[in-house]
Amino acid sequence: MKIVKRIVFGIIIAFFLSIIFSSIFPGRVKIVDKVRLFAQKPVIQWIGNIRLDNLPVVDSTRAIARVDIDFEELRQYLESIPPGSIFLTRTRSYAITEFIPGMWKHAGIFLGTKSRLAEKFGAQSNLFKMLDTLMSDSEIYILDSEAAGVHVHPFRDMSNLREDSYLTNFTAFTLTGTIEQKRVFIEESLKFLSREYDYDWLTEDESAIYCSELIYHSLKKLGIEIKKRTTTLSREVITPDDLYNYMVKNSGKRENFVFRINICKENGRLKECQK
Repeated sequence: MKIVKRIVFGIIIAFFLSIIFSSIFPGRVKIVDKVRLFAQKPVIQWIGNIRLDNLPVVDSTRAIARVDIDFEELRQYLESIPPGSIFLTRTRSYAITEFIPGMWKHAGIFLGTKSRLAEKFGAQSNLFKMLDTLMSDSEIYILDSEAAGVHVHPFRDMSNLREDSYLTNFTAFTLTGTIEQKRVFIEESLKFLSREYDYDWLTEDESAIYCSELIYHSLKKLGIEIKKRTTTLSREVITPDDLYNYMVKNSGKRENFVFRINICKENGRLKECQK
């Protein structure tokens, strides 16, 4: 009986050690990775749904709400952003954002309205036809990767904008290349459509995609490669901050990007912040 207990205990210890090994060295043992992710994914999804405002230990005051940007306030700025631009956001209240290093917490591709897309790329273009059935005529759309994976959805579905906004900062950059390069950029991003969210944050593994990883791979197809990364949880990841810093450094005349906007709210009023 003692031998059986020792064997069972040894198996349990070996299992937990293998999970730890998989966390520190992901990709080495695929079977163990799958077992770890089976448990890791729902835990991260659960944390992602926790709102700090709903916790009794958090004092949710009106003063905090004065920094939140409503969709209708932001709309006038969104109308001036060209389709295919890269945007980044900072959102408060969601517990998961505390685990994301840096100022910026999310990144995606701004598509705008269907009419703006048709105007820029042509209603008969393959790109427009790819997006036509995914968009209504009235909403402003984005393409990004979040808990639901890579998908096209209305801008207002982000940052709790349909209810009480938690959006505190918004910035955008546009590629300076030709219309053809901008078309390719969006089309390359659309190739990841329906890909699952990458809960393991493995940048070079395209089987699942996290938000700034979607931008990274799509830019790479244009010959624009972001090499500076952030090391976290034994992984070298492209964080939204890494993406932002790269675009700031490479924006301006004869550079790859044009800085468009950086919006925040101070004392209850929107203002354009310095990049």
